[in-house]
Amino acid sequence: MPEDDPLDRVRAAATAVHLAERALADAVRRAQAAGHSWAAVGAVLGTSRQAAFKRFGTPRDPRTGRPMAPADTAGVVATTESVFAALDAGRYDELRAMMPDDVARVLTRDVVLGAWARAVADTGNLVACRDTVVQLPGGEDAPSAEVLGTVVGATTLVCEAGEWQGRVALGQDGGLLGLLVVPVGADGLPF
Repeated sequence: MPEDDPLDRVRAAATAVHLAERALADAVRRAQAAGHSWAAVGAVLGTSRQAAFKRFGTPRDPRTGRPMAPADTAGVVATTESVFAALDAGRYDELRAMMPDDVARVLTRDVVLGAWARAVADTGNLVACRDTVVQLPGGEDAPSAEVLGTVVGATTLVCEAGEWQGRVALGQDGGLLGLLVVPVGADGLPF
């Protein structure tokens, strides 16, 4: 009898995961239709109500009346790292192009580059981003590869002589809604 091909086992496992994800999404929809809250669904899944909603919710966009589509979190890591590369290179115009006008009125060139200049004075320029992850605004890891609403890219900014925690808040459309550079381990952050 021929030996099992390990790739066949990978295919079978991937199919099982896909089917389980579909069954889970269907079960969540049925629980919601039966009147169960997002808090109850989150409790069963071992996560917060916000994480459950961001993974399985289907809100309607009040501007268009159409269901909102979840955003792919894979691009959040790349966007986060590119934001900090642009920041270190002084390319504010790239960052400004990502911001809605109301955010740009607060995160001006002087504010953003001035804050980064103070960090550079303490620890030198950016060498690399490390351990970049996608989180919900409250700091909880994003529940899946696709989520609704605002997400946060969190990374360790490795500089020449020290490290910082970098965070970017990105809206449903990928727009830059917030930017933080704080000491590693800082807590009580706004996102």
